[in-house]
Amino acid sequence: MKKIHSLLLLLFAVMLLSCEKSIEEPARQLLAEANEFFATNDYNSAKMLIDSISITYPKAYKTHRDAEILRREVMLKEKQRDVEYFTSMYEMLSERRDSLVTEFTYNKDSQYQDMGYYTVSSQAIALNPFNCFLRASVKENGDAYLTSYYRGAKIAHKRLKVSSGDGFVACEAPFSSRSYWQFGVYNERRDYRYGDDNGVMDYIASVESPVKVEISGEQGKYEYMLREEDATAIKRVIELSNLLKMVEEAGVMRDEAQRALDFLIKSQQRSQENVIQNQR
Repeated sequence: MKKIHSLLLLLFAVMLLSCEKSIEEPARQLLAEANEFFATNDYNSAKMLIDSISITYPKAYKTHRDAEILRREVMLKEKQRDVEYFTSMYEMLSERRDSLVTEFTYNKDSQYQDMGYYTVSSQAIALNPFNCFLRASVKENGDAYLTSYYRGAKIAHKRLKVSSGDGFVACEAPFSSRSYWQFGVYNERRDYRYGDDNGVMDYIASVESPVKVEISGEQGKYEYMLREEDATAIKRVIELSNLLKMVEEAGVMRDEAQRALDFLIKSQQRSQENVIQNQR
């Protein structure tokens, strides 16, 4: 009777081993394919196969363990690649920025301003003391602005309209307004933020024909033709604004990728330390 019982236990063990082997073999085949993708830097395909092992063969426990080890290696390589890519992108864009800003005038009053801004030299206030014109500027963080300067009889202007041919764009409300007397002349200054200007700056930068400017308010309106150098200045400020934003975004992405990589490295180190402690 004892012999029969022993034989049954042996038969049951053999069946379990056979069943385990039948589950592990196809799972191992998928893991081998995942390793091949990993070796060729095809990380997405490798992760898809690793995921399929868990879904298709949930009881292939030995293969699951090795698959998770491979998953961590894949994630580590992905983050290393991301850090390299965003670092390279940041350096390339920074080089372009450093070259482009040399064509602008940098302005900053350290006593009152935390951040400086760039303008085109032809639009310096000192060169335009009595002109009605549109002046573009961009802060170091990439935020761009359009300022309407008017000199003459008071019109209390708020609305800014630019037109060329049959097309026009208008912005109704400046975010900042200031009126003052200078050299015996009444001055009005209105500031519009790029992105909140209803496309005024982009319109000026996109049209090829001369642009007419119309400013109006409660006490009248005034029209003049935008100077070609001012239109060019607006276009260049938009270019610099976009580049500064791209540099900032690339820097953020680089830093996020580096933090994720550092976390994975520390996590992997802790796992290895736990394995060593368990073996003691």
